[in-house]
Formats: sequence, C-alpha cells, structure tokens
Amino acid sequence: MNNILRFLLIGLIAVAAVAVWDGFYVLREGQQAVITQFGRPVGQSILTAGLKFKLPVIQKVQYFDKRILVWDGDPNQIPTNDKTFIYMDNTARWRIVDPLRFLQAVGTERRAMTLLGDILDGTVRDLVNKNDLIEIIRSSDWPPDFMASTIQSRDLVAPPKVGRDRISHMVLEAASKITPQYGIELMDVMFKR
Repeated sequence: MNNILRFLLIGLIAVAAVAVWDGFYVLREGQQAVITQFGRPVGQSILTAGLKFKLPVIQKVQYFDKRILVWDGDPNQIPTNDKTFIYMDNTARWRIVDPLRFLQAVGTERRAMTLLGDILDGTVRDLVNKNDLIEIIRSSDWPPDFMASTIQSRDLVAPPKVGRDRISHMVLEAASKITPQYGIELMDVMFKR
C-alpha cells in the first residue's frame, strides 16, 4: 500500500511538472502570438510581452515577429510603355498587424514573403507597363535646369510628369489595398535599380 502511494505521488509530481513546464511560456518584446488548440486558433491574438499560461500539451503557441520585416524581390525584366525593357529590383518593408488573420490566411513568414512577391511583382509590372522609361528612372523633384545641363541638349530633356518616387508611392497604395486581408501592413516599397 505504501509503494502504491509513493508511485501515485511520483506520478502526480510528474504531471504537475509537465503542466508547469509546458503550460507557461514567455512572450518577448517584439513578438506576438496566437494560441492554437489541435491546430485551430483559440481566443484573440496575444500582443503584450510577459509570462503567459496555456493549457499544457493540448495548446501550442504560434509566435510571430512584431518588428518591421524586409521583403527583397528578385530583379525582373519589364517592358515600359515606350517598349523599352528595364530591370526592376524592388524591396519592401512590412509587418504583421493582425497575427490571428495572418495565421489563418498565410501561416508563416516564408509563405508571406512568397505572397508579397506575387502582389508586389504584379503591381510593379502593371505600373511600369503604363509609364515611359524616363518616368521610371527620374525623380520628379529634379530641377529642369540640372537635367538640361547634364545632357547638354534641351530637346532631349522633358521634365517627368510622374517620376520614380510617385510610381513607388502608387505601387505602395495599390498593394496596400490587398495586404490587409492577410493581416499584413506594407510600410514602404522602393526600387533598388
């Protein structure tokens, strides 16, 4: 009888140790999380850092970065409106603003990078196709005198109507209409070359 109580007590201590070990977790600054139970989200997103508790063994914690992340696209050759081909290499900064929606719609940061690539590459391609080469390579804030003095011919210099910065902003606006359904916010989009 004494041995049975001893094994029962050891078993209870082991179960309590597992409950404490697996039940508590730490959410660090710069992280956000979603609790899943058998693969399905339970409750709301957890956005504040600190020591948290979940049901041991049954529930799992899915961690997501709260910081600004960088998407770096591959260079693509795209035709402009004036039928000139140009290599466009884009980069964007983004973050996860709704971890629950992000988990349900996308799942992982790697899949989000692929999704952002599809969205941004398509948007860039559409806007580059609608603009002439001069609009894409020049910024609209260059003074016309500066452009004329560098080329040495006033006939060749026409001030850009849109400009590179405005096209970049248009890409951001167009892509930002799509990304909220995935729990993602685009911070900015830039052309590297």
